[in-house]
Amino acid sequence: MAIQNMWRCTCCVLLATICVANAKKWSTSTFVPSHVERQQIHQRSRPTAAKALLLPSTYTGSSSGDCHVILSATSSPTNQGSKTHSSSKPRKRTVKNNNSKIVEVIEDQASLVERLQTIPLGKLTRDDKRDMLTLMRQLSSMNRRRDDSFSTNSLRQRRQDATMVEQLLDRLLRERQHMTDAHNHEEEVIALNLAIKAWYNANVKGSADKAQKLLKRLTEVTTAENTKKQRQKDSQLQHRHQPDLYSYAYCYAAWYREAVFAEKNVGNTKASSAAMRKAESVLESMKDALMVPTDTTLDLVEDMNSLLVIWSNDVNLPDLAEKFLRFVHKESSNSGDQWVNTRSYNLVINAWAKSQRRESFNRAHALLHEMERSTRVEPDLLSYSGVISCIAKSKSSNDAKKAEVVLRELDKHNVVPDNVIYNQVINIHSKSGARGSAERCEKLLTVMHGLANDGNDKVTPDVRTYNLVLSAWANEKGPKEAEEVLQRLESHKSINPNSISYITCMDAYARVGDAHNNLRVLSMMEKSFKKGNKNAKPTRRAYTSALNALARSGRGDAGARAEALVNTMEKLYKAGDTDMKPDTTVYNILINCHKSSATRAEKVLYKMGKRDVVSYTTVINAYSTQGGENAAKRAQSLLDEMQNDDVEPNAQTFNGAITAWSRSGSSAAAKKADGLLKKMEDLQIEPSAKVYTSVISAWSKSHEPGAALRAEILLKVMHAMYKKGNHSMKPNCFTFTAVITAWARSGEKDAGERAEKLLDGMIKLYEVGKDDDVKPNVFTLTAVVDAYARAGGRDAATKASNVVRKVDPLIKPSYATYNCLMKAWSNSQQQGAARMAENILRKLEDEYQKGNKHMQPTMITYSSCINAWAKSTDQGKAKRAQAVLVRMKQMYESGVIDSMPNTVAYTAVINSCATTYGDQLEKEEAFKIAYSTFKELSESKHASPNHVTYSTFMRAISKLMPEGEKKDALVSSTFRLCIRDGLVDYNSLFHMKQAASQQLCSELLGGIDCNEAKDITIDDLPYSWTSKVEQTSRRKRKHTK
Repeated sequence: MAIQNMWRCTCCVLLATICVANAKKWSTSTFVPSHVERQQIHQRSRPTAAKALLLPSTYTGSSSGDCHVILSATSSPTNQGSKTHSSSKPRKRTVKNNNSKIVEVIEDQASLVERLQTIPLGKLTRDDKRDMLTLMRQLSSMNRRRDDSFSTNSLRQRRQDATMVEQLLDRLLRERQHMTDAHNHEEEVIALNLAIKAWYNANVKGSADKAQKLLKRLTEVTTAENTKKQRQKDSQLQHRHQPDLYSYAYCYAAWYREAVFAEKNVGNTKASSAAMRKAESVLESMKDALMVPTDTTLDLVEDMNSLLVIWSNDVNLPDLAEKFLRFVHKESSNSGDQWVNTRSYNLVINAWAKSQRRESFNRAHALLHEMERSTRVEPDLLSYSGVISCIAKSKSSNDAKKAEVVLRELDKHNVVPDNVIYNQVINIHSKSGARGSAERCEKLLTVMHGLANDGNDKVTPDVRTYNLVLSAWANEKGPKEAEEVLQRLESHKSINPNSISYITCMDAYARVGDAHNNLRVLSMMEKSFKKGNKNAKPTRRAYTSALNALARSGRGDAGARAEALVNTMEKLYKAGDTDMKPDTTVYNILINCHKSSATRAEKVLYKMGKRDVVSYTTVINAYSTQGGENAAKRAQSLLDEMQNDDVEPNAQTFNGAITAWSRSGSSAAAKKADGLLKKMEDLQIEPSAKVYTSVISAWSKSHEPGAALRAEILLKVMHAMYKKGNHSMKPNCFTFTAVITAWARSGEKDAGERAEKLLDGMIKLYEVGKDDDVKPNVFTLTAVVDAYARAGGRDAATKASNVVRKVDPLIKPSYATYNCLMKAWSNSQQQGAARMAENILRKLEDEYQKGNKHMQPTMITYSSCINAWAKSTDQGKAKRAQAVLVRMKQMYESGVIDSMPNTVAYTAVINSCATTYGDQLEKEEAFKIAYSTFKELSESKHASPNHVTYSTFMRAISKLMPEGEKKDALVSSTFRLCIRDGLVDYNSLFHMKQAASQQLCSELLGGIDCNEAKDITIDDLPYSWTSKVEQTSRRKRKHTK
């Protein structure tokens, strides 16, 4: 008995060894066996083991994530690695050397084909034929076709492989002329099938025609062989040789793909229709050959499903798989054979889910309804789950409603649900973030609890269910509601929160920049793990969420707190937790936390190991935010450094450096930014509209001659590139506004007209194409008005006013627009300009009193109006200017404006008096206003005279007062006050000399001779007299001299 048991064990071990050997042999190919080869397998002594190892038809329904997944056996073509099928893979062969010793030599596939071609006819050994078929299987394998790109190298390689298979086929066929046994004929059938498959997988021009010819050749060969056997009454006639399901299917698919390519990629509908007719003719041939009533029932479900597995993994072939399934199901019903089952339909539904096409749900749902109505196949849980997967990937607004409709259909067809399919529906609700989606998730959770209590244990909610509900609250409402679900999960009796539960809640706080609560949830996570919840282990992903929260928080200590978190991660990694090793992403977020301190961000950059383009770009952006010439130089240096570090910059990197220069205030900023743009083009980095806009902004801030013209040229380049099809170069409102601003700052005489022309172009683009991207906004309008205001001219204010009226109601002017318009009227010399400016002021006051808080007048508004009166030539302008000042004080007292009139406002009123022309009566009235205004300013607690005030008042005395003692007394007292305040400048000295008598002038200047007093300059005066004069005034004085 012991010997017998030992013998049985030995046989079992031997049998297992043989099975493993065969498994390894077949695993080197992704070949899907044909019907002929299946017959050979069944005839072997190990049918069960071989079939399990060879056929890609052993599938099990399983669940993973939020949908049911159909898993294939390891021998499935879709699961084989592509590395073992490289065209240059070496092969071992045993040969005899010169000393008649057997040695191993290594040859690649090309060498093998070349050697086999040189062997004389009739001299192929069984090993040679085996090598040929093995190589044909490898070259025809689908895994060699994973790269479906249409690059020249890929197309050439695929055609080369298929051609090599056909060469091997021709060699076998020529060998058959010298061989007549049945075994060689079976090899011929297998080789022809492999050649058809090779051309199908080649997917190059002419593939379908090649496959068609090979199929025809296979049909002729098998027909002749079967006729010969029938005449001989061969005992093996029951094993008729004929093209099987795979032969026809590969040929059909080749024509179908050619039809789709001709229509979608080439646009040749005629060629597409011709190819589709040939594909349908192949199906008809298959029906005539295989779908005929016979005495025996063939079970071809495995073959059918093997094909559907291949096509379902190609996102471009769901319609092919569906059409083939429908045809086979319809035509096979007449033959009595079993060709399709529930899993066949599930595979096609799965193919539609993977394709993510717009029509995926409708096509999959139609297949599901067909199963529900059919008497031969019935839907199962995987069928409904596949349809819901189509819904989840469609991203439509009513996805959740569709998913619930499908979920309710389960009960109608007695399909028992589980928690996976409920999780799918909850996940769709959760991701939608629509109003009421979170409450709907809660209701579905309640339904799951109810079904579980009724005895369906499969539908019991798990931690993933709660995580999805938590995510739903986070997406719709916010982090507080999400944390309430987390607390429910923590107090649950049978379910513990896992790391995803905590991270989802942390992410919700991170999205709103709430770093405090984000870190608090991280602390809760750490405590839960320490208490024994192994599933709540803090991961690198959790720390990344905390870093993101700090980066978005805007906290002053964000950088320091982030540093502490990264240090903790480094300590945990050194302690043995490999998952906690900070990677490039972690350090990039840390750099972002230091965005307010570019220097500190740069230190982190040099601390991290591997730096990528995001690392450098983030630091460069930090310097661009900082501003200043030194920051711009450092950003430029980092850009140069990263290229030396073999890190390729992108458009965002260059944009950061360009922005740094545009904000630097450097005189060379525009040229530097323009140089970087040219460098991008040299490096073949396609600049975006944002990059061009940054360069235009740099030119708009430049004071160089021709800066505005250069900015407009760049705009025209962008528009030309956009019209040629480069949509990333589309100019938008910000781009146009930057160019208009450049013209406004240029100071050129035609700046207003150039700016208005650009505005008209924007309006035309918007009205023709209804393109909101180029719709001008209030900033655009303000820039045009500012261009007219700065350019000046007698009619500039009128043109600016016309622009404001022209764009109404498309653009409503803002407070800034009205300020620029007042400035335009103030700078113009038109009759009635001051009244127009005051009308604008009154309009602002009225709008504000009606409740428009955006139209609140400010000190600048009132000062602009007073300046308009000061520059006007109207009679009574001094009184009108004083009236505006009085109204300004009243508005302050009533709370309309935030501050009392300042020195500028008072000085503007005095200036309106000093520039008054008219009869003596008007001059006297103007002087009284000037005197009272100067006195009020001198006695004010909120403002005091400056050097401009003194010089303006001196000018008023000189022009408005008659000669005499009163004039000398006022000049003396005023100039002495000016000396006391240290505010004597060139203008005040000049107007004092004009107003004072020669004796008074001599006295005020220290008693020097009257003739010498006329030659005294500001540089001859004591420093104490001029010490408080602003530096701008000193520079102006030197320039004047």
